[in-house]
Amino acid sequence: MTTREVVQTYMDKMNSGDFLGAFQMFAADGAYTIIGDTPVSGTYVGPDHITSSLVPLLEKRFVAPPVVVCTEIIVEGDRGVALGHGEGPAKFGQYRQRNYAFVFRVEGDKVKEMIEFMDPNQLSANCFGQTLSAVVPA
Repeated sequence: MTTREVVQTYMDKMNSGDFLGAFQMFAADGAYTIIGDTPVSGTYVGPDHITSSLVPLLEKRFVAPPVVVCTEIIVEGDRGVALGHGEGPAKFGQYRQRNYAFVFRVEGDKVKEMIEFMDPNQLSANCFGQTLSAVVPA
């Protein structure tokens, strides 16, 4: 698959709610980084780590899976950027990301690296009930 096809397939899976299918697209040593200082921020390596560590944390925090919509894909060589938005009902209110950017590095038909850029305050507040002052040390 081309870089564009890998990114498009990943985002299609996210949009349809097939998060586990999307996470299985990571290489065994593929790194998924979530920015910010949220309880789930950090780097998860490989599909097993993502599904055993990240997924259980998020499943407890969403009332239903969020819908992630990809609006544009930009590709240069083995790098791809998917722009979009998403929302869904969460434990402490409506989770709403007005702007997402997923930055990919693709190797073959696998995701070798992905960094998820979003508003971490939305994640902290609506999924974990944290206010900004509770997230960022004074």
